[in-house]
Amino acid sequence: MADRPSFRADLRPIAQAAALLAVLAGCTSELDSETSNSAIGDFRLDRLVVIVKDPITGPVTRTLPDDVVKAAVTRSMDERLRRFQGDGSYSIGIKVAGYVLAPPGIPVLFAPKSALFLSVNAYDDVPSRLHPEPKNLTVFEDAGGDQVVGSGYTQTAEEQLDELSANAAIEVERWLRENESWFGGRRARDKPPLPLPVPLVEPVAPAASAAATEAAPEAAPAAPAAPAAPPVPPVAADSGA
Repeated sequence: MADRPSFRADLRPIAQAAALLAVLAGCTSELDSETSNSAIGDFRLDRLVVIVKDPITGPVTRTLPDDVVKAAVTRSMDERLRRFQGDGSYSIGIKVAGYVLAPPGIPVLFAPKSALFLSVNAYDDVPSRLHPEPKNLTVFEDAGGDQVVGSGYTQTAEEQLDELSANAAIEVERWLRENESWFGGRRARDKPPLPLPVPLVEPVAPAASAAATEAAPEAAPAAPAAPAAPPVPPVAADSGA
């Protein structure tokens, strides 16, 4: 009789991915607007369950409490997936299997990357899982910034987690779209999704205006008024003239 696969064996791809963090720099790209604004069959999110219990962390990582990790992942998934208004009723279950939040103070040549490892399942309203095996996702931080020292020098652990969670939500949506047949396919599309919230950005003065202001010479102070000339005394007439 064949041995049953253990939970440790199931996480082998995740452990292998963690070992490659030093050399991989994968990143998530946002979906184009046409795709993002279209429905996924009749998909509508009913229940979202996120489990974070003793996630695997690498030997070189920042750590955060499990409830903080759960809140960040839940918030990002809700924001992206609850905007779909289809007539179906589906549930998503997510287990955070592990994460790496790149710390500062690491030798420059290492430049560690932050990553999030998820196991994702989609269910119908029975509930029955819509696919035979869990979907394992490895999500990396955004490309950009200082690629030499890593995000540990430029972001807090919470900021790194928020970025990873947002990228994870994009990848889950992408996975659902790749399997739209689970939700009735294109013919089941009815109501378009609500738009994604626009991130708040503080207004910044245009660079050109700022540069012009800096380049403009300061106005010279006004010259003081010239003092009035003293009165000229009258000249007496020469009596011998």
